[in-house]
Amino acid sequence: MMLKYWLAALAALTLSACSAVPDELAVAENTNLVNYTTALENPEMTEGQTARWGGVIAEVRNNDRGTIIEVVNYELNSYGRPIPSDSSDGRFRALIDGFIDPMVYEKGRSVTFTGTVGAPIEDKIDEFPYLFPTLNVSGKYLWKEIEKNTAEVDYSSLWYRHYWYSPPYRVYYPVPVRTQPQTDNDGSN
Repeated sequence: MMLKYWLAALAALTLSACSAVPDELAVAENTNLVNYTTALENPEMTEGQTARWGGVIAEVRNNDRGTIIEVVNYELNSYGRPIPSDSSDGRFRALIDGFIDPMVYEKGRSVTFTGTVGAPIEDKIDEFPYLFPTLNVSGKYLWKEIEKNTAEVDYSSLWYRHYWYSPPYRVYYPVPVRTQPQTDNDGSN
């Protein structure tokens, strides 16, 4: 009888530990999401299928038809957040109906989109010709910036740990020093 309760508690803990994507990025269960590299290699085969892609914003452009966000694609973790690294599979363009403020969706922010894969667009990155996979966006999520905490080691004594208790001068404590005994090496005993 007690074993049933332990198993139920263990199952509840296991299920609660699963990470879930934000509601804005959720898709129907058992939906096969198109991978970015698959859409890049076979654009005709993946057009119209559902995808979840994310990365770092490279550029935001608004026009009379909506907003185009150019994103440097990165792999997503289990809850849909992009994992920036030193390498990327490439870039894609997210096509959004309506206005997106470039000051909110600014360059360098992490973002994830869900939607359907559209026809690729030929354009340039600087002077380099590039084929951009596109995503007709149905859901978007702008991730909060992660604050990097730095840890500092305080080597001061415990008594003077806080500045308001410490004296304005550094206290040096005498340390015993070991010296070698001098011997007479003149040959006489």
